[in-house]
Amino acid sequence: MTENVATLLAYDCWALLEGADVARVAWLGPDGVALVPINYVVADGCLWFRTEPGSALARESGGGPLVIEIDHVDTETRDGWSVVVRGKPELIDQIDVPQMVVEMRVWPIGPHQLFVRVQPDQITGRRLWGTGPVEGDAHAGA
Repeated sequence: MTENVATLLAYDCWALLEGADVARVAWLGPDGVALVPINYVVADGCLWFRTEPGSALARESGGGPLVIEIDHVDTETRDGWSVVVRGKPELIDQIDVPQMVVEMRVWPIGPHQLFVRVQPDQITGRRLWGTGPVEGDAHAGA
C-alpha cells in the first residue's frame, strides 16, 4: 500500500474547516492537558464556538492559548485530513457575534450562553491519500 501525505496551505485548511462542524479543544490547565469536543463555525476569519458558563472551557476561554484540532477520516479509502488551529480565545458579547454563530447547533443541548472567538495565531494541516483497504485488513471486502 502506498500512502501520500501533503502539507496543506492555510487557504486549504480554511476550506476544510468550513465543511466540518466538530472539533476538539485542548489547553494546559492546572491539572495538566485537558481536551473537550465542541461544535464550531467559521466566520470573519475566526473559529467560533459556544460553551456553558462555569465550564472548564469557559474558564480557559479568557485569553490563555488553546489548540483546536479538526479531522476527517474515510476508513474505506484511507483518505483523510487534519487541521490544527492555535490561538487565544476571546469571550465576545452576543451583540457583537455574527448571526450564524448565534444560530449554530450545539451538542449536547444546553444553555451554551458564552460566545468564544479564536483568532488563529497559526493554522496547519495535512492531507493523507490512501490506496484503499490493506490486504489482510479485517475491514477489507466487508
